[in-house]
Amino acid sequence: MTSPDHAFRLDLTPTPSSYHRWWRIDNNHGPGFWYATFNGDTPAEIVAGLTDALIRPEPEEPSPSVIEVLTGRGWEHTTSETGSQRLTSPDGIVQVELYVSPSLGVMGWEIEAAHYFGEHGPEQRIWRAHLDAATPAHLLAAVAEAISNPAPVLRARFKINDSAHLMQGPEFAIGSEVVSAHKQRLAEARRHRPKPHLTTAVTAPALPRTAAPARPAR
Repeated sequence: MTSPDHAFRLDLTPTPSSYHRWWRIDNNHGPGFWYATFNGDTPAEIVAGLTDALIRPEPEEPSPSVIEVLTGRGWEHTTSETGSQRLTSPDGIVQVELYVSPSLGVMGWEIEAAHYFGEHGPEQRIWRAHLDAATPAHLLAAVAEAISNPAPVLRARFKINDSAHLMQGPEFAIGSEVVSAHKQRLAEARRHRPKPHLTTAVTAPALPRTAAPARPAR
Protein backbone atom coordinates (compact mmCIF):
# COMPACT_ATOMS: atom_id res chain seq x y z
CA MET A 1 0.00 0.00 0.00
CA THR A 2 1.16 3.52 -0.80
CA SER A 3 -0.16 6.70 0.80
CA PRO A 4 -2.10 9.13 -1.44
CA ASP A 5 0.86 11.52 -1.53
CA HIS A 6 3.31 8.63 -2.16
CA ALA A 7 5.25 9.65 0.96
CA PHE A 8 4.80 6.35 2.83
CA ARG A 9 4.67 2.68 1.93
CA LEU A 10 3.45 -0.44 3.73
CA ASP A 11 4.43 -3.95 2.66
CA LEU A 12 2.89 -7.17 4.00
CA THR A 13 4.88 -10.25 3.01
CA PRO A 14 3.69 -13.39 4.82
CA THR A 15 6.16 -16.27 5.09
CA PRO A 16 5.77 -19.88 6.31
CA SER A 17 7.31 -18.77 9.62
CA SER A 18 5.46 -16.04 11.50
CA TYR A 19 8.69 -15.25 13.34
CA HIS A 20 10.12 -13.75 10.16
CA ARG A 21 9.42 -10.16 9.18
CA TRP A 22 5.92 -9.78 7.73
CA TRP A 23 5.24 -6.05 8.03
CA ARG A 24 7.49 -3.27 6.77
CA ILE A 25 6.57 0.43 6.87
CA ASP A 26 8.82 3.21 5.56
CA ASN A 27 8.79 6.70 4.10
CA ASN A 28 9.24 5.43 0.55
CA HIS A 29 12.95 6.31 0.40
CA GLY A 30 12.23 9.99 0.92
CA PRO A 31 14.40 12.51 2.80
CA GLY A 32 15.44 11.31 6.25
CA PHE A 33 14.70 7.71 5.28
CA TRP A 34 13.38 5.47 8.09
CA TYR A 35 11.66 2.10 8.35
CA ALA A 36 9.94 -0.16 10.87
CA THR A 37 9.39 -3.93 10.73
CA PHE A 38 7.18 -6.34 12.68
CA ASN A 39 7.10 -10.11 12.57
CA GLY A 40 3.95 -12.09 11.89
CA ASP A 41 3.07 -12.71 15.54
CA THR A 42 3.21 -9.05 16.56
CA PRO A 43 -0.19 -8.11 18.07
CA ALA A 44 -2.32 -6.11 15.65
CA GLU A 45 -2.76 -3.35 18.24
CA ILE A 46 0.99 -2.63 18.17
CA VAL A 47 1.28 -2.48 14.38
CA ALA A 48 -1.83 -0.27 14.38
CA GLY A 49 -0.19 2.01 16.92
CA LEU A 50 2.23 3.07 14.20
CA THR A 51 -0.11 3.03 11.20
CA ASP A 52 -2.85 4.98 13.02
CA ALA A 53 -0.31 7.64 13.99
CA LEU A 54 0.99 7.71 10.42
CA ILE A 55 -2.35 8.74 8.90
CA ARG A 56 -3.02 11.46 11.48
CA PRO A 57 -1.49 14.92 11.09
CA GLU A 58 1.92 15.20 12.73
CA PRO A 59 1.51 16.89 16.14
CA GLU A 60 2.77 20.43 16.47
CA GLU A 61 4.04 19.91 20.02
CA PRO A 62 7.17 17.77 20.65
CA SER A 63 6.28 14.14 21.31
CA PRO A 64 7.46 12.35 24.48
CA SER A 65 10.37 9.97 24.04
CA VAL A 66 10.06 6.20 24.23
CA ILE A 67 11.84 6.31 27.57
CA GLU A 68 9.44 8.92 28.96
CA VAL A 69 6.37 6.95 27.85
CA LEU A 70 7.54 3.61 29.22
CA THR A 71 9.08 4.76 32.50
CA GLY A 72 5.90 6.73 33.10
CA ARG A 73 4.07 3.38 33.08
CA GLY A 74 6.42 1.65 35.48
CA TRP A 75 8.95 0.08 33.11
CA GLU A 76 12.47 -0.55 34.43
CA HIS A 77 15.19 1.51 32.72
CA THR A 78 18.90 0.65 32.57
CA THR A 79 21.84 2.06 30.60
CA SER A 80 24.87 0.05 29.47
CA GLU A 81 28.49 1.18 29.24
CA THR A 82 28.13 1.70 25.48
CA GLY A 83 25.13 3.99 25.94
CA SER A 84 22.47 1.45 24.97
CA GLN A 85 19.12 2.02 26.70
CA ARG A 86 17.03 -0.94 27.83
CA LEU A 87 13.50 -0.87 29.19
CA THR A 88 11.73 -3.90 30.66
CA SER A 89 8.00 -4.22 31.20
CA PRO A 90 6.71 -4.72 34.76
CA ASP A 91 5.78 -8.34 33.99
CA GLY A 92 9.23 -8.99 32.48
CA ILE A 93 8.07 -10.34 29.12
CA VAL A 94 8.82 -7.33 26.87
CA GLN A 95 12.18 -5.61 26.41
CA VAL A 96 12.71 -2.43 24.42
CA GLU A 97 16.32 -1.56 23.65
CA LEU A 98 17.92 1.37 21.89
CA TYR A 99 21.08 -0.38 20.74
CA VAL A 100 24.25 1.69 20.42
CA SER A 101 27.20 0.09 18.63
CA PRO A 102 30.67 1.23 19.75
CA SER A 103 31.75 1.46 16.10
CA LEU A 104 28.53 2.31 14.21
CA GLY A 105 26.63 4.42 16.73
CA VAL A 106 22.86 4.28 17.30
CA MET A 107 21.36 1.28 15.50
CA GLY A 108 17.68 1.75 16.31
CA TRP A 109 15.06 0.25 18.62
CA GLU A 110 14.75 -3.52 19.09
CA ILE A 111 11.54 -4.73 20.73
CA GLU A 112 11.13 -8.35 21.79
CA ALA A 113 8.53 -10.24 23.77
CA ALA A 114 9.53 -13.60 25.23
CA HIS A 115 8.42 -15.89 28.02
CA TYR A 116 11.87 -15.62 29.58
CA PHE A 117 14.92 -13.37 29.22
CA GLY A 118 18.05 -15.18 30.39
CA GLU A 119 21.76 -14.47 30.44
CA HIS A 120 22.05 -15.41 26.76
CA GLY A 121 19.02 -13.49 25.53
CA PRO A 122 15.32 -14.18 25.07
CA GLU A 123 13.93 -17.71 25.22
CA GLN A 124 10.58 -18.81 23.77
CA ARG A 125 10.12 -15.62 21.77
CA ILE A 126 6.57 -14.40 21.26
CA TRP A 127 7.05 -11.53 18.78
CA ARG A 128 9.67 -9.06 17.63
CA ALA A 129 9.85 -5.60 16.03
CA HIS A 130 12.53 -3.15 14.91
CA LEU A 131 12.27 0.61 14.44
CA ASP A 132 15.00 2.51 12.66
CA ALA A 133 16.84 5.19 14.63
CA ALA A 134 15.53 7.83 12.19
CA THR A 135 11.86 6.95 12.82
CA PRO A 136 9.99 10.19 13.66
CA ALA A 137 9.53 10.83 17.39
CA HIS A 138 5.72 10.89 17.27
CA LEU A 139 5.64 7.45 15.63
CA LEU A 140 8.06 6.01 18.20
CA ALA A 141 5.89 7.46 20.96
CA ALA A 142 2.76 5.92 19.40
CA VAL A 143 4.36 2.46 19.34
CA ALA A 144 5.54 2.86 22.95
CA GLU A 145 1.99 3.84 23.93
CA ALA A 146 0.59 0.76 22.18
CA ILE A 147 3.11 -1.59 23.80
CA SER A 148 2.44 -0.31 27.32
CA ASN A 149 -1.31 0.26 27.05
CA PRO A 150 -2.87 -1.55 30.04
CA ALA A 151 -6.30 -1.87 28.43
CA PRO A 152 -7.41 -5.49 27.79
CA VAL A 153 -7.61 -6.72 24.22
CA LEU A 154 -10.26 -8.82 22.52
CA ARG A 155 -9.19 -12.33 21.50
CA ALA A 156 -11.06 -15.41 20.35
CA ARG A 157 -10.86 -18.43 22.64
CA PHE A 158 -8.30 -20.31 20.54
CA LYS A 159 -6.16 -17.23 19.85
CA ILE A 160 -4.87 -16.99 23.43
CA ASN A 161 -1.39 -18.31 24.20
CA ASP A 162 -0.94 -20.15 27.48
CA SER A 163 1.13 -17.96 29.78
CA ALA A 164 1.31 -17.30 33.49
CA HIS A 165 1.57 -13.58 32.65
CA LEU A 166 -1.88 -13.39 31.05
CA MET A 167 -5.04 -12.61 32.96
CA GLN A 168 -8.19 -13.73 31.17
CA GLY A 169 -11.55 -12.17 31.83
CA PRO A 170 -14.94 -13.90 31.60
CA GLU A 171 -15.92 -15.29 28.24
CA PHE A 172 -18.60 -13.52 26.26
CA ALA A 173 -19.66 -13.12 22.65
CA ILE A 174 -17.08 -10.73 21.15
CA GLY A 175 -18.20 -10.74 17.53
CA SER A 176 -20.16 -7.50 17.80
CA GLU A 177 -17.40 -5.94 19.93
CA VAL A 178 -14.76 -6.65 17.27
CA VAL A 179 -16.96 -5.31 14.47
CA SER A 180 -17.71 -2.15 16.45
CA ALA A 181 -14.02 -1.51 17.20
CA HIS A 182 -13.14 -2.10 13.54
CA LYS A 183 -15.78 0.37 12.36
CA GLN A 184 -14.52 3.00 14.81
CA ARG A 185 -10.96 2.67 13.50
CA LEU A 186 -12.13 2.91 9.89
CA ALA A 187 -14.18 6.00 10.70
CA GLU A 188 -11.15 7.62 12.33
CA ALA A 189 -8.98 6.78 9.32
CA ARG A 190 -11.52 8.21 6.87
CA ARG A 191 -11.70 11.39 8.94
CA HIS A 192 -8.07 12.07 8.06
CA ARG A 193 -8.34 11.02 4.42
CA PRO A 194 -7.04 13.78 2.10
CA LYS A 195 -9.79 15.55 0.25
CA PRO A 196 -9.69 15.21 -3.54
CA HIS A 197 -8.46 18.22 -5.46
CA LEU A 198 -11.35 19.86 -7.29
CA THR A 199 -10.59 21.27 -10.70
CA THR A 200 -12.66 24.03 -12.26
CA ALA A 201 -13.11 23.95 -16.01
CA VAL A 202 -12.08 27.21 -17.65
CA THR A 203 -14.42 28.24 -20.40
CA ALA A 204 -13.51 30.66 -23.14
CA PRO A 205 -15.34 34.01 -23.03
CA ALA A 206 -18.35 34.23 -25.28
CA LEU A 207 -17.68 36.17 -28.47
CA PRO A 208 -20.14 38.96 -29.37
CA ARG A 209 -22.62 38.02 -32.00
CA THR A 210 -22.79 40.05 -35.19
CA ALA A 211 -25.99 40.36 -37.17
CA ALA A 212 -25.88 39.03 -40.70
CA PRO A 213 -26.68 41.59 -43.41
CA ALA A 214 -30.28 41.51 -44.55
CA ARG A 215 -30.85 39.91 -47.91
CA PRO A 216 -32.64 41.96 -50.52
CA ALA A 217 -36.25 41.00 -51.08
CA ARG A 218 -36.98 39.29 -54.39
